[in-house]
Amino acid sequence: GGCSKAEPYRHDSFTFDTFVSFAIYETSEGISAEEVCTGAVGMLNELDDTLSRTKADSEISKINKNAGSGKVTVDTSTYNLLKSCTELSQLTDGAFDITLGDISDMWCFGKENPPMPDSNELEKLAGKHSYRNIEFDDENTAVCFTDGGFSLDLGAAAKGYAMDMLDSYLRKSGVTSAVVDFGGSILTIGKDNGNSRRISITADETNTPVGTLTVDEGYIATSNGANRYVEHNGKKYIHIIDPSTAYPADNGIKSCTVYSASGLISDALSTAFFVMGEEKAAEFYEKYNVAEYIITRNDGTVSVSDGISADFKAS
Repeated sequence: GGCSKAEPYRHDSFTFDTFVSFAIYETSEGISAEEVCTGAVGMLNELDDTLSRTKADSEISKINKNAGSGKVTVDTSTYNLLKSCTELSQLTDGAFDITLGDISDMWCFGKENPPMPDSNELEKLAGKHSYRNIEFDDENTAVCFTDGGFSLDLGAAAKGYAMDMLDSYLRKSGVTSAVVDFGGSILTIGKDNGNSRRISITADETNTPVGTLTVDEGYIATSNGANRYVEHNGKKYIHIIDPSTAYPADNGIKSCTVYSASGLISDALSTAFFVMGEEKAAEFYEKYNVAEYIITRNDGTVSVSDGISADFKAS
């Protein structure tokens, strides 16, 4: 006898410019996992249409085009997301910054044979803290830019926010146990046959685990330069920009994983900690205690925050 473990329903899709893999382990009585996944992907595509800065008619593109010359009214969820993002920028002293669109464009990440950006131009954009120039009008859910020379790019936040939306969508739809891999970020719902789940944590393009983290429910976001970078003279320039220099972050960290109850916070802080470096990340952790982290240093050694040190097993 013994109890056999049923295989989960699996569904793979492509959205937000990345692969999303659903593993649905349990749903409420009479709920079709297939229908839920199809609906979830539809919801994610709509969200991507709203938040993408590369799609000309998205809300973010609308803001980038018009907020310098006047107020732009956006839907409530976009408004609240932008507000949360600027609050996270303030808390991290700009290590997380949603106003780096122009800098990213200069680096041409993901393009073939990109030119090396002009260092004088980069210098002009460095350390500007432009998120302080986004003005919010609560009554009309409208935003405007009080100063020009920047554009919004939710690259380090959109996926995390989408995972928050996905979480509530799946739960509302009757999913009681699931794991979703959203381009390397992991969402877990419920338990695995009453047990906590063991999630493999990787740090680079080899996908060799640096360890496993045992979690109940929540979000695990990882930031590193494994898949998105450009090369100049044999040197890799990764896509995670240090806003204070306008160059790729280079503070001794190879990869940063953050685990919390919020997708947005996990996503934003995995970027912020990567940019800040280990010492400042540890200080932030002590001060705010909103998320746990696993930092893999350039030399491959690992630093784990106190709250999960017992749940992390290094490989």
